[in-house]
Amino acid sequence: MSEMKNKQCREIWSWNRNEEMSLIEDCLRNYRFIAIDTEFPGSLRQTSQDATDDERYNDMSFRTWEINFSDFGVDDAKNEKSIEFLRRNGLDLRKIREEGIGIEGFFSEMFWILKKTRNITWVTFHGYYDIAYLLKCFTGEALPFTSERFSKAVARILGSVYDLKVMAGRCQGLNSRLGLESLAHELGLNRVGTAHHAGSDSELTARVFAKMAKICNNVQESEGVVFGLGYRVISDRLKQKLHMIHHLMMKSSYGLPPPPPPPFPLLRPMFLPGFPPFGGFVLMPRVSMS
Repeated sequence: MSEMKNKQCREIWSWNRNEEMSLIEDCLRNYRFIAIDTEFPGSLRQTSQDATDDERYNDMSFRTWEINFSDFGVDDAKNEKSIEFLRRNGLDLRKIREEGIGIEGFFSEMFWILKKTRNITWVTFHGYYDIAYLLKCFTGEALPFTSERFSKAVARILGSVYDLKVMAGRCQGLNSRLGLESLAHELGLNRVGTAHHAGSDSELTARVFAKMAKICNNVQESEGVVFGLGYRVISDRLKQKLHMIHHLMMKSSYGLPPPPPPPFPLLRPMFLPGFPPFGGFVLMPRVSMS
């Protein structure tokens, strides 16, 4: 517990941006996992439980909107109940507006930092909206027209993704109905910080993922599966892995030769004893990626 109390969530503001971005770049030289969470101003549409995948995607893309850092404006479309919920949970939207950083500059710089780092894996909890938020911020463009195109764009821009809600549904003793706090409780993990703050939520997401990777079987099978998204996000790494599995199965069945080696070596194996290599967490501003 003493170690948990000493954990620090670093915040990025306009006055410390350069220093914190340098620390993020240093962190990503050693760690390949980024846990993310976003706090946004609510839903402008409600999605029914029996909605089709296309209906869910249309509602999600309609709602994905930039409260984003200091760019949030009082005249922007928003759900007033969600805004009040954020205020009740301690988010100072006025301070964020006055002292936050611009979304375009941040993600432009973050993009170049990530260009230097390969094999990044993004970890979310119920991350459909978080991933859509990242995709829109990195590209600066409207979301793809269909969920199929969306999944392909995520694979191309972000690469590998995991969703804890999917993992929980496939792990014995857990289930996908659990919220993040309940899932952490089932795993014997306590929150550091305040709920519904992106830094605290993403830090807890990271520790839950690390714990589940140790106790759940076949974690790799959840790679690219996002809760609520009907298409798997097949990154280049996952595509290579699936291709290898297919060839091994074909070889076992028909005696075919093994597949050729990959065109370039992976920087580090993904699933080894001690996976995942969380030794530090990339924590960013409250109303954004964490």
